[in-house]
Amino acid sequence: MKNFLTKNDELFLDLLLKAADGKATKEELTMTRAAMQAFVMRPKAELKRIQGLQRQLQGVSVSTDFDVLTTNAFNLTVEEDNFDMGWEAAFQDVPRDANQDFWELGTITNGVTFRKMNEGERVEMDTIQGTKVNVYVDYYGAAIGFTDRAIRFRKLAQMVDAARTFRNKFYANKADNHYLLLATAAALNVIAYQGVGTQTQVIRDILTINEAAFQLGDTNKDKGYGDTASAPLILYANPRDKARIEAAFVVTSNFLTASAGAGDPAVQITDQSIRRVYTFNSNIAAGAPILVLPGRKSQKNEAMAPTTYTAPTDPFTLNQAQAVWSIYGAAVGDTDQCFQLTLG
Repeated sequence: MKNFLTKNDELFLDLLLKAADGKATKEELTMTRAAMQAFVMRPKAELKRIQGLQRQLQGVSVSTDFDVLTTNAFNLTVEEDNFDMGWEAAFQDVPRDANQDFWELGTITNGVTFRKMNEGERVEMDTIQGTKVNVYVDYYGAAIGFTDRAIRFRKLAQMVDAARTFRNKFYANKADNHYLLLATAAALNVIAYQGVGTQTQVIRDILTINEAAFQLGDTNKDKGYGDTASAPLILYANPRDKARIEAAFVVTSNFLTASAGAGDPAVQITDQSIRRVYTFNSNIAAGAPILVLPGRKSQKNEAMAPTTYTAPTDPFTLNQAQAVWSIYGAAVGDTDQCFQLTLG
């Protein structure tokens, strides 16, 4: 993989050298902090850019090829530095009062009924009841330091590698926190391996995916989440299961009719729109993918994006340190939005 510097990276290193020499002005120190922050935020900025491009393309065409094109483009961009941001699709961003460290996640019981009215008849006022829970944001921080030797003698490869490792670990930790929520919720809704021993593996995988999709939609159909029979779903899986899962999605009824094994029914995946996200995150175990109904009660809020703070030069070592803090929170308010599949 080619190692290269962006303009922000070069600016950051130049300003660090000035600071080490005691020549940096107050404005330049501010620019140092901004450059480091831009470096840390690059994956999120790239994600937004690709998503914006995807929306523009889809706005002028109904072709699903554009979705594949832009999704692949984003995956290539992210995988270059090993960022795992697939979890973001499972959570909806929600507002939070600026002066509060929490938001209210409500479980609403909708008592509204639409009735046919006769001419001149007065409508009745129905009630909406529900419960709520406060979801708090937490502080997450880390720091990276550079020696005076590395800064002064422009050990660029060493410094960029250290900064990239720092950035990767920040996003890996954030992924861990969110995948853990999904996995914990899904553990309460386990779909057993479907089919019988006389059927081929791919058939049993298809039956298991279909059963999970049905159970997820049926369980949530009366919760005000919209048409869960047609709602887009996300399947999170370990790459170890990728070959099996992708094989299940390409099998057709015609293929099975022609080459069915003993006891194999002519079945196929009933929801071809299920989005597959593969991750090595430890919370998504091999043989136990998670099917998710995204959004709804799965919510997240970022009170403060990754923000950089610069420490004064340590007079005893001449080392310089940058600390990055972020404040965010997330919750899966309805565990029925997550189902765990068992691939025997």
